[in-house]
Amino acid sequence: MLSFLTVENFAVVQAARLDFSPGLNVLTGETGAGKSILIGALNMLLKRKASSSAIRDGAERLVVEALFVNGKEEFVLRRELGRRKSICFINGGMVPFDRLQAEAETRLNIYGQNEHVFLLNPANHAQYLDAFAENAGGLKNLASAFSELRHCLEEMNELQRHKQGMEERLDFLAYRVKEIEELDLQPGQDEELAQRAKILGSAEEILTRTSRLTMQLYEGENALYNQVTDVIKDLRFLQEIYPDLEPFSRDLDQLGGMIPDLSKYLSGVAGRVEYDEGELNQLEEKLLRIRRLKTKYDTDLDGLLQQLERMRTERERLIHMDMSLRDSSRRVKAALDLYRKELEDLRRRRREYASKLGTVMERELERLELPHSSFEVRIFEQEVTEHSASERGPDRVEFFFSSNPGQAPARVRDVASGGELSRLMLALKSLRDENRGITSIFDEIDTGIGGKTAEFVGEKLQRISRQNQVLCISHLPQIAAFADRHFLVEKRFENQRTFSSVRILDATEQVRELARLMAGSAVNDDVIRAAKNLREQHRS
Repeated sequence: MLSFLTVENFAVVQAARLDFSPGLNVLTGETGAGKSILIGALNMLLKRKASSSAIRDGAERLVVEALFVNGKEEFVLRRELGRRKSICFINGGMVPFDRLQAEAETRLNIYGQNEHVFLLNPANHAQYLDAFAENAGGLKNLASAFSELRHCLEEMNELQRHKQGMEERLDFLAYRVKEIEELDLQPGQDEELAQRAKILGSAEEILTRTSRLTMQLYEGENALYNQVTDVIKDLRFLQEIYPDLEPFSRDLDQLGGMIPDLSKYLSGVAGRVEYDEGELNQLEEKLLRIRRLKTKYDTDLDGLLQQLERMRTERERLIHMDMSLRDSSRRVKAALDLYRKELEDLRRRRREYASKLGTVMERELERLELPHSSFEVRIFEQEVTEHSASERGPDRVEFFFSSNPGQAPARVRDVASGGELSRLMLALKSLRDENRGITSIFDEIDTGIGGKTAEFVGEKLQRISRQNQVLCISHLPQIAAFADRHFLVEKRFENQRTFSSVRILDATEQVRELARLMAGSAVNDDVIRAAKNLREQHRS
């Protein structure tokens, strides 16, 4: 569950910390007080797009931090938005936004006023059916089959296009393959050649310096080795008298032992260096050609080798164009057959669960005081061809609804009122979130409803909150009265600036807020009593 939400410098909210409870949390307040800004704060964890204009005037950054608690486990999501960049954290460690978003999506689900529009669009109805039927596996298989079909179609179309200019393309590929193959390239060879060329180009200097170093270190009359040996003898004598010299003596011993080894290594280097002007010229010529090819293909040596393989493959494919086209056509057919099989599996589940969803929705709508409603999920199956195939299937799913007995169900977009849309969305939402352990957030779900309908919506929110935590922004007392924890969002003006704050209401304060929601500014003792009765009624 969402335990705490901290918001800093978000529009009119300078600083707010909300301590949520399990169950139903309701936020109320006057219009413009900043209730929806808190939803916007949570959306900062779910949506990449965030404008720096949301940062409060005079502040440098906006901060949203959410603490989730699951038993003894705590999980903190945090996003900081500055004037120029956004930074995300999970449990104090910096992460990319995609990671933050993925974690937030497993914990939060926001239902806003615009989801009425989402429900009115039949193109979205399949998502509800698939969520109810738990078709994620089938959809994944279908999407995989579609991806393979699309790949096979693209390959076949590409072959057909290539066939038109096959001879010209073959000549072009032959030239390019040859210019790379002539160099007989191997991975990492450019670095090896450059090192070898460097040795050959510096051969004379290498021989001179190794010879001089060998004499200076070990072989000369005044070699460093002889001098160090003398120093060691003298130091050992002094060490007998001054034991503190032992570390210096030990270090000099190590130096004395190192000098012969170094001299031997340098002699070996000199012995391996042979200047060969012909080899050097060949190396420099090959390196020059490699550099030109890298520039030409705008890549490194590994990229050249990959390009060579791609061109070889394409050349072979063109040489055997007719055979490749036949093979490609067979692959398309096989991919289409697989797609049809996966689609038929998905169709079976959709058909099965379409009727189940209709039955469950009618039961849920009855609980929301639409006792005579009819709800049908109709599937319009389309012919499957290479061109009609899509990631989610070519079929159309649409909801049909009637709230009156004896009236045939019609398209939701044609017959549902605002209040009916709210209840339809609430019923669908509760089915999708059931047993998911997710925090559901409803932003003014009561838009367009009132009276008994609002009370039924409040009861439904309360039932949902018994399984999953619910946050709800509302302006109706019939819904706010069900709150397990009631927050009041208030706005004040100081020094010509607007500030919004949020606080938890106690029982007395909640009654007063319910009274305000019921009567506005015309609150009297009768309204207070009615508000108290409303609260007690919904908490019994």
